[in-house]
Amino acid sequence: MSNSLKNFKKDLLSVHIQGATLVAQTTLQALSHYAKSEKIPTTKADWKSLAKIQEDLANLRPTEPLARNISRWFVYELKKRAVNLNKSNWNKLVEQLVVKLEAYLKQAENKLSHAGVVALTAKRNIFTHCHSSLAEKVLLAAHRKGKRFKVYHTETRPLFQGHITDKHLRHSKIPCAMVADSAAAWLVSNHSGDDVKINLVLLGADSIARDGSVLNKIGSFGIALAAYDSKIPVYIAATLLKADMKGESKIELRPRQELWPHAPRGTKIINYAFDKVPAKYITGIICEFGIIKPKQVVKLVKQHYPWLSK
Repeated sequence: MSNSLKNFKKDLLSVHIQGATLVAQTTLQALSHYAKSEKIPTTKADWKSLAKIQEDLANLRPTEPLARNISRWFVYELKKRAVNLNKSNWNKLVEQLVVKLEAYLKQAENKLSHAGVVALTAKRNIFTHCHSSLAEKVLLAAHRKGKRFKVYHTETRPLFQGHITDKHLRHSKIPCAMVADSAAAWLVSNHSGDDVKINLVLLGADSIARDGSVLNKIGSFGIALAAYDSKIPVYIAATLLKADMKGESKIELRPRQELWPHAPRGTKIINYAFDKVPAKYITGIICEFGIIKPKQVVKLVKQHYPWLSK
């Protein structure tokens, strides 16, 4: 593996690159760099080798189907178009496809953010968890439309991605307050009293299953369960390009040192990075096709992204 791919792997596994969209974009860039540095695939063995690199890169984070889907799309489109090309034209094709797929992803996210404004109408207090760039886009779009609300969010241990959420919201002049992760479910629920009355939960998602359930940052299950128990709507902001149609996503276990860097010898630590929000807890999924019900995921993916099922 080249030094550039080794550096990409190191940055991804250390979470210097984080967030499903950025992981996908960086995976695509690393794959395109590899494709341009190698000979043009002409045989089945050549294409198999490229597909192997694609799978290796895209599966470094096992809970990130967006990286798998967008990089598979890239190889799929390359294979369709790479007919009788010289090296120069091959490189141009690689670059053009990267631009095309990144533009498509950006367009899908913009459609998603505008669709999400409807869900936030007349909601005074919104709760979110971790840092989701798409949930953030929905909040920013609603704020620009004149919606006024306050956002409560978690600190998100052990890597504190909630600090990113706080900085971005304050920069955009959106009122916000951070709470400890362990306070999240109680605060969201009606059992916490009237001092803080949460009206809506807005979460991101790293993976969407065929049944409409989602995988998201650890802690999401408890927050969604508390909201469901208190009849508070839960919306997921995620493009359907995150659909895991083949059931490949797995809950990632992160290094124990993230929780306790210098733990005493013999201490057993399980560091789950994600958990699952069942479909029945989800009011709607805010995606590029509007606000949909979890049960609509498969139908829409087959209609708009048929290659995801192949």
